[in-house]
Amino acid sequence: MPIITAQDISCQRGNYLLFKPVSFSLDFGQSLLISGANGIGKTTVLESIAGVRGLQQGRLSFKDQDLSKFKDDWFENSLYIGHKTGNKKELNCLENLRSFLQIQGIEVLEPQAEQALEQVGLAGYEYQMAGSLSAGQKKRLALARLLLVDFSIWILDEPFVNLDVAGCDWLLSVLDNHVKNNGILLITAHDNKVIKNKVTRELILEPAEL
Repeated sequence: MPIITAQDISCQRGNYLLFKPVSFSLDFGQSLLISGANGIGKTTVLESIAGVRGLQQGRLSFKDQDLSKFKDDWFENSLYIGHKTGNKKELNCLENLRSFLQIQGIEVLEPQAEQALEQVGLAGYEYQMAGSLSAGQKKRLALARLLLVDFSIWILDEPFVNLDVAGCDWLLSVLDNHVKNNGILLITAHDNKVIKNKVTRELILEPAEL
């Protein structure tokens, strides 16, 4: 039985579907790249899967249960990092990392957070306010959450944006390890061709017929 199943799902803008309904299933150790033209709804469908917004058509299931009825179980097993990082500019890096995960029900000790920041290349920035970081550093701060969670499902929207070559290589390694360790990955990444060769499958969204 697949862990995640999508049956004929689509999203709307106004009264119109953004893309033709799509279906897929994912089990542990599998990954899905969602592709398509700009504006077709890649972010919207990821947000719908993550539970950030409603789904206008179709059915999403988690362990064969309708996701809309079992959201608590879903949120306890999944981590969503959107195109907007979710960092709070008025908090420093340590505070950002610990407070975000606390909302997810994860208590992170300061040494653990410091180690994660070091791994993403933010050693020495622990007490720097997030609002003063560069775009790449803000993305690294958000991605540091991946190192501190034990969630099986990662939902990532354009995680490679604003990362330099070293940052992209690091992230590819982290994602690869997650899937090899029986994790599930749903991702959009139109600007990184390497990920296409690593995912289990690719789902290409096509414009809905008007």
